[in-house]
Amino acid sequence: MSNVSLRHLVKRYGKVSVVRDVSLEIAEGEFVSLLGPSGCGKTTILRMVAGLIEPSDGTITVGGRDITRLPPNKRNVGLVFQSYALFPHMTVFENVAFGLRRKGENGPALQARVEEALALVRLAGYGERYPRQLSGGQQQRVAMARAIAPRPSVLLFDEPLSNLDAKLRDEMQIELKRLQRDLKITTLFVTHDQAEALSLSDRVCVMNDGIIQQFASPEEIYHRPATAFVAGFIGKPNRLSAMVKGGAVELAGGLVLHPTSLAAKDGEAVEVFIRQEAVTLSRTAGTEGEAVPGTIALRSFSGAQVQYVVRLGASSEIVVEVPSSGEASNLSQGDTLFVNIRPQDIITLPGGQAA
Repeated sequence: MSNVSLRHLVKRYGKVSVVRDVSLEIAEGEFVSLLGPSGCGKTTILRMVAGLIEPSDGTITVGGRDITRLPPNKRNVGLVFQSYALFPHMTVFENVAFGLRRKGENGPALQARVEEALALVRLAGYGERYPRQLSGGQQQRVAMARAIAPRPSVLLFDEPLSNLDAKLRDEMQIELKRLQRDLKITTLFVTHDQAEALSLSDRVCVMNDGIIQQFASPEEIYHRPATAFVAGFIGKPNRLSAMVKGGAVELAGGLVLHPTSLAAKDGEAVEVFIRQEAVTLSRTAGTEGEAVPGTIALRSFSGAQVQYVVRLGASSEIVVEVPSSGEASNLSQGDTLFVNIRPQDIITLPGGQAA
């Protein structure tokens, strides 16, 4: 039996549906991310699970218990906000103890639970400090300790790392993954950051316009997107229009590619997705896959990577990303070369799907 079950969940505000018939089954101990652009409905779903928003239709169960209409304090879920939401006038210890006190915990039992939670987030000995005396990452870990101290059935994260700088965000991703692994607690994580979702999650639920586009493992989401929206949202894709001809796809200008997988029939329009990082550049044609002649139209250096805009034929262009220390890092505008693309890296989906 699933630990968390969302069945036909709907949320309407007047005539506008922000969540439309969403059903998810999340296994016990699983880490699932809700991923999508702003306004896709992911935070609304999280807040319905937390009890902060009431569904218009549908049911929410945790461990087989229907919690759809229960108040937040009766759901046994832990929630970590984007803004930390710590009490500035309370010490770290009192912030973590807050939820436990409301449940009637006190004395040595409360002391032990708070110390255990702080140790889990690597803040043992910080109990007497105040939030203003902590870094952003430490404050976020206090918020995590407060959420796990009552030992919830489900842990909910509402974009908890978005306020941190890039280096600290990377460090906190590791902390989050370690904490979830150690606790083996079912986790629902909301983010608009695809790298965050892919690196943390057992499965990712990609959403758009209140609808689930795909719910699968990070590997499947990345390599086998189910819709044009997923293919365009994940990674750094080049998106090209093409027509199927003789088991291949023909791009504008007559360039022909031969993808490994092609479900469309001859004469059908398709959209072709080629990720920037899946392409290599060389002076000579590669021995594996497609080798398409190209010309460098633009070069952009960004530290670890160099991005090129490469013109293919008369009317197609793609963006290619290569390591700045690699052989192809010193090409210049106007240089001619070969764009090498493996057939398995050419993703095709039926034309006309909204993205």
